[in-house]
Amino acid sequence: MKDTPLYNTRIIKSFAEYISKYHPHLDMIPILDYAGITTYQLEDEGHWLTQTQVDRFYEILVKTAEDPDIARKAGQHMPFTKAAGAVSQYALGFTTPSAAYTVLGKIYPHMSRGSTMETRKIGQSQVEVTAIQNPGVTEKPYQCENRLGTFEGIAKLFTSELAKIEHITCMHITGDRCVYTITWKATPSFVWKRITNYSYLLCLIICPFFFFTLPSIYSSSAILSVILAVMGISLYQVHLEKSELASTFKDHGNMASNLLDEINARYNNAMMVQEIGQAASNILDIDNLLKFTMATIEKRLNFDRGLIMLANRGKTRLVYRVGYGYNPDEEALLKSTEFHLDNPKSRGPFILSFKQQQPYLINDFKEVMKDISERSREFVKKINVKSFICVPIVYEGKSEGILAVDNHRSKRQLKQSDINLLMSILPGKESWDIEKKRWKENALSILLKKKISNDLSMSLN
Repeated sequence: MKDTPLYNTRIIKSFAEYISKYHPHLDMIPILDYAGITTYQLEDEGHWLTQTQVDRFYEILVKTAEDPDIARKAGQHMPFTKAAGAVSQYALGFTTPSAAYTVLGKIYPHMSRGSTMETRKIGQSQVEVTAIQNPGVTEKPYQCENRLGTFEGIAKLFTSELAKIEHITCMHITGDRCVYTITWKATPSFVWKRITNYSYLLCLIICPFFFFTLPSIYSSSAILSVILAVMGISLYQVHLEKSELASTFKDHGNMASNLLDEINARYNNAMMVQEIGQAASNILDIDNLLKFTMATIEKRLNFDRGLIMLANRGKTRLVYRVGYGYNPDEEALLKSTEFHLDNPKSRGPFILSFKQQQPYLINDFKEVMKDISERSREFVKKINVKSFICVPIVYEGKSEGILAVDNHRSKRQLKQSDINLLMSILPGKESWDIEKKRWKENALSILLKKKISNDLSMSLN
């Protein structure tokens, strides 16, 4: 069963989203490669992974993140990820935690074929969920932890708090099943609904008592007061219920918005690939091609600014060639600034990316200010860089320049996926060699290769 597809990629993708949010410095590409999972498989919700693949993924992830509880934490985060978008929307459609847990048996097969799920309601805010391991499958303890975390997170969709779980029976200790007793905090509307029901009953008892025991002048006032009090309680309960429904619908809207954002991002990425590919066939002038490339990146990708710098004839300097998003003063500064490639003490991100042929992602420049030269610090301050990505342009194993994008207005966190996209503008060419841990030819260098018959650096003045 080790080579049998058992686990949907949504599970691993939810791990990737958790890492992206809470450990943004981690590079997912080598982790996925170690597990034998490709990025295009990860994006395919119809793809299933084997026990060996998910075991290797978890093994290297724990070592890299240095967090032994990451399976449970990722599970708690899973109901709120884009990976679980459609499944979470289905669960939210039931409007109460009890109903959502009840349909786990229908939802779970879309995530895993390793176990079968059974749910039994044992209280107003309590259910018992039994996960029965399927024949021939050998799940690992971390998968139990991840499942437990997911059950905790489902309650948070409705109550803003994690569920409490008792897990006494575990298949990894004895037997072939795990039994989870899940308890969640009752929503305010549910509590007040019970109060409303009791108030109705109390009203039915008190009103006849007042009618027969009090003088008519007092009984009418007493009965009216009781009825008004019960109506007030009922209206408050309805108000709370509507507020909770509004919050649930807001979560629906947020998930739908995330899905639409993802669709738009994929569309823009695909259009960028197509447009640059067509330009490579039609534009003969290298400067015009570079300008078109940057204009397309500006239009299709979510970065505030971008630039391309290429090495001079002797490869002693990096020289600005084209960019977007810079004001006239900033662009004038870029044109007048050259980065020294022949200075062994230079340690700015542009120089390191060029020399080491590796990308650099920095989400907060303040964190690395002490590690760069005084000249680089002054340059960063003048053009007001806050976060940026720099990737090398490599041609036939030799560095020829760098492409950099940055955000100085947007607060969006830059991610590994942004690096992957910049390093693979054109499909059909592997841009990352996992074994050697270095970048090979990327899309931009392929474009340059098509337009320059001689060595790239010889075309620069």
